[in-house]
Amino acid sequence: MAKKLFFVLGAGVGYVLGTRAGRERYNAMTAQAREFLDKPEVKEATTAVQAEANRLYREGKDAVRDKVRQLHLRGESTVDSSSADTASVAPPAVAPTAVGQTPSANGTSY
Repeated sequence: MAKKLFFVLGAGVGYVLGTRAGRERYNAMTAQAREFLDKPEVKEATTAVQAEANRLYREGKDAVRDKVRQLHLRGESTVDSSSADTASVAPPAVAPTAVGQTPSANGTSY
């Protein structure tokens, strides 16, 4: 019983001392980080990186959009345009199923 008491007391003292020292260290680290982030060079670099990231995002988005359009047009060009009925028929709708479920022939899951 005495061993458990000493262990609990030791853990409590360690926790209290650790949190005090930990909080002081945390405050020192956040102050250093704020000081670093407030430097004009860092702000300039951050702005430049954000601008470049935005530019690359826009370029990538445009490239994907163009590729999807090309694939869509290529898919439309393979449809037999001589038959108006075939071009206007929509593909059958497939109901989403939960993981592990298989849709039955009538569309319900079991």
